[in-house]
Amino acid sequence: MALNPTLPPTVAEFRAMFPEFAEVSDEMIQLRLEEGMLWVDSFWYPIDAKFAVLYAAAHYLTMHDRASGGEVTSGEDGGGGSVVDPEVGKIFVKSVRFRDRMVSYERVGAASEKQQGGGQQQASADEFWEATPYGQMYLSYRRRNVAHVAVI
Repeated sequence: MALNPTLPPTVAEFRAMFPEFAEVSDEMIQLRLEEGMLWVDSFWYPIDAKFAVLYAAAHYLTMHDRASGGEVTSGEDGGGGSVVDPEVGKIFVKSVRFRDRMVSYERVGAASEKQQGGGQQQASADEFWEATPYGQMYLSYRRRNVAHVAVI
């Protein structure tokens, strides 16, 4: 299946690119694709924007799966084997502003982390994206398409 460079990506394109999410419902994938669309702009190269949205959606599905203890990949009936990950239960939140969009994330750790640090840990936007290989790929497309400005 050849990838059409026009946006938005489809559930079929997502499934072809990421067969590891076979157990995830079409509705959940569509929701995450729409969420991924928030993180690209019209000035990006069209094919880069398409891939960035697909990787962002896979990242969000993975993060949601970690935070839910495997709810996404195991299904509602509990079948399908849940994800075992030491990061389960940690959710990233911090105020992030990208152009006209703002999203908040926070990393909520175990009770022992809160006691040691005296509060909740916070992560940068890049740390949030770097938490999965999918997010790291999204970052690579973002770096290629978002101009960096230096003030001297």
